[in-house]
Amino acid sequence: MNVDFSSLNWLAIGVCVVVGQVFLTLWFAALFARPWAKAYGVEDPKQHTKEVPGYTYALGLVCTFALTLGLALMQAGLGVQGVAGGLSVGLVVAVSFCLATALPGYAFLKRWPAFTLAVGSQMTLILILSVILAAWQKA
Repeated sequence: MNVDFSSLNWLAIGVCVVVGQVFLTLWFAALFARPWAKAYGVEDPKQHTKEVPGYTYALGLVCTFALTLGLALMQAGLGVQGVAGGLSVGLVVAVSFCLATALPGYAFLKRWPAFTLAVGSQMTLILILSVILAAWQKA
């Protein structure tokens, strides 16, 4: 595979990073705030938020960018286009990379509620980003 950064749709990548951050904020701060806090031993989501170091949000942004860039490069190398192609690649990446790398660590720690919420968010995020990128892939 030839890595060609100039062939990437940087607008789609930027949109994916923003969409990804909004999605993760909604997932952890609105939809699953209480179960997420409880999975980490705190009853009150506001208390959990206070305990999260500020730099983790910047780290999350960098990771979302890295994930998006990796998906964009993979899709460009494979010639993926359209929603169906994005879903296919997204499913493969979500299961083979996200699930396969996260499951052993959470199983070792026996943190099943945290596993469900964290891996569910990441797999859903990968699918969303993959579809957006593939839908905008240059022909």
